[in-house]
Amino acid sequence: MTDLIQFKKVAIDAVKKAEERITYYFHNLPKIEKKVDMTPVTKADKEAEEIIIDTIKKSFPSHGFFGEEFGSNNESAEFVWIIDPIDGTKNFIHGLDFFGTVLGLKYQGKIIMGISNMPALGELLFASTEEQTTSNGKVVRVSNIRTISDAFVTMGSLKNNEAYLKAVTTIGEKTLNMRGYGDIHGYHLVATGRADVMFEYGAKPWDISAFQIIIKQAGGKYSDFNGNKFALGPSSLATNEFLHEEMLKIFKEIPLSVGHDLMNSE
Repeated sequence: MTDLIQFKKVAIDAVKKAEERITYYFHNLPKIEKKVDMTPVTKADKEAEEIIIDTIKKSFPSHGFFGEEFGSNNESAEFVWIIDPIDGTKNFIHGLDFFGTVLGLKYQGKIIMGISNMPALGELLFASTEEQTTSNGKVVRVSNIRTISDAFVTMGSLKNNEAYLKAVTTIGEKTLNMRGYGDIHGYHLVATGRADVMFEYGAKPWDISAFQIIIKQAGGKYSDFNGNKFALGPSSLATNEFLHEEMLKIFKEIPLSVGHDLMNSE
């Protein structure tokens, strides 16, 4: 798809323009508001999403958008951009570096391009169906760890969900080490071979869209806890490929009364 070259140019430009605004607010924290679901939001989130949409629209007016802050616009379009202007807003608010912009491009139900930019860490990941995953332009690969007992595992936020907490405990007992580094950062660690597994529960499409393609094009595997590689939540699993089936098996072996809740609740 030759259009991907132009899509990449415009998308990276949009993300870098948003980075300028996000970085400014990171050092000059704006007023914090609460959304209906009681999660925090700031002017930085809203303005960054506006910048991304406006920049892309100028070049591709027929494209659709689905963002965390402004919802959907022309979502039935052939190409739809899925936007999380600041994944890790709570980290951002607390002055922690583990936040960033997640941008995925969906075509015919599949993510064909992904960008994940962590400005405070100076790390931008890119991948498409035609390009391997790069970090700041340099090709990166997942790790070669082949057993869960040797694995470094990272995870998203803990949820008040019996099945998920049981899964976290089970995985933690099997691994070499398990830590939570913030959602977006966990995927960066797996894509670049610094961690072997990242998993989370309660993810929305904008949280994870880019990682479907970023993890795959880095040589890893991506799916939900059921093994669906095109799912966009609520569960999310990224591995170095070698550990994927073992992780899926852990989720599936949770007792039925608990496992049912984990696999099917929203």
